[in-house]
Amino acid sequence: MSGLNGGVLILEKQRQFWLEAIAKADKDSFKVTLHNLLLEDADKEVPTRIINTVLRTKTPLVLNDATREGRFANDPYILNKQPKSVLGQPMMYRGRMTGVVYLENKFISNAFTSERLTVLKLLSTQMAISLENANTMATLDAKVVERTTQLNDKIEELIQTRQELVQSEKMASLGRLVAGFAHELNTPLGVAVGTASTLHDNAEAINQLLEQEEVDEEELVSTLSTVKEAANLTLSNLKRASGLVNSFKRTAIDQSSEEVRPFEVKAAIDDVITTLHNQFRPTEIEIQVDCPDDLTIISVPGTLEQIMTNLMMNSLIHGFSEGKDAGSIHIAVQLTGNHLHLEYSDTGKGLAPETQEKIFEPFFTTHRAHGGSGLGLYVCYNLVTMQLHGTITCDSTPGQGVRFVIDYPV
Repeated sequence: MSGLNGGVLILEKQRQFWLEAIAKADKDSFKVTLHNLLLEDADKEVPTRIINTVLRTKTPLVLNDATREGRFANDPYILNKQPKSVLGQPMMYRGRMTGVVYLENKFISNAFTSERLTVLKLLSTQMAISLENANTMATLDAKVVERTTQLNDKIEELIQTRQELVQSEKMASLGRLVAGFAHELNTPLGVAVGTASTLHDNAEAINQLLEQEEVDEEELVSTLSTVKEAANLTLSNLKRASGLVNSFKRTAIDQSSEEVRPFEVKAAIDDVITTLHNQFRPTEIEIQVDCPDDLTIISVPGTLEQIMTNLMMNSLIHGFSEGKDAGSIHIAVQLTGNHLHLEYSDTGKGLAPETQEKIFEPFFTTHRAHGGSGLGLYVCYNLVTMQLHGTITCDSTPGQGVRFVIDYPV
């Protein structure tokens, strides 16, 4: 537009109007200066009275000769800048005032003709739409960033919760192991204490025989024979107790540690069976292990023992009705390349299809009324997939038992 030498852009933000930009003619071009100033604080930069009038009336304000015309002739800005033609054009979006475009011409009166006003109104409407779209996109971007941050926080929280659940279940399993071990250890120690008492009594009897003037040889031989039997019984039960202690020690240390080390797979499985012997002893459940005695791998023994413990207890409680039903558990292990392949199966009740779909979900249990936590198989799944970087699948038919297939690199 010939002679146009200045302009101001006012925009609404956070329910207030702000000076965003000032454009000034500079030879054959315009120099635009960006601002971020409240309109009420910009009276030295822009014609705030004219702009506020447009904001209040929501209609265009046209001054054909601003220095002589109307109530703004004595406005400090008009007196200082001496513009001829002035236009204050409101920017509207769906009936809402979103800003004002102020334009001035120093050299020509009546510069803003009706034709030009029509074009400027159209342009201001397009600017309002574009700015609204830009604000919407900026708001959406901010919300996306906020939601992404919230989601990441939730993911971290879930990861922490999962780790706590796994650790809690591991400690609970270790607690069950300790209780079973204490009960299992009580038998050989009780026998050893009883036979030790017999040894003490027989030692007293031998002393009394030796104090007599005449020793009954037959009675002495009988007593010594009893001593020998008691000593053998004591020794065998103490050896059994020692074996239980060593087995428990290995299992307890392994299940509370994530150390990667070489270990014999069958020995680890046998240790689990030994520690759970007290739970399975009163049942008619046969346990069969098909694994080479010399199969040694480098992995985390405690993780494998935790998995086997949970699977066996799951069979005992769910598959065999807490040991009331007879059946069998079969564990087959082999090394395939650099992967350990383990198949665990039982001949218990099996799973319905809807149960099988949720078997690895946290807190899912069909035994809630009897104190089931729903974490046993969830922990198995996490240990296999997250810690061992392997896979675990479940296959079952109601009435025909269950089969778990585990495969992980070693």
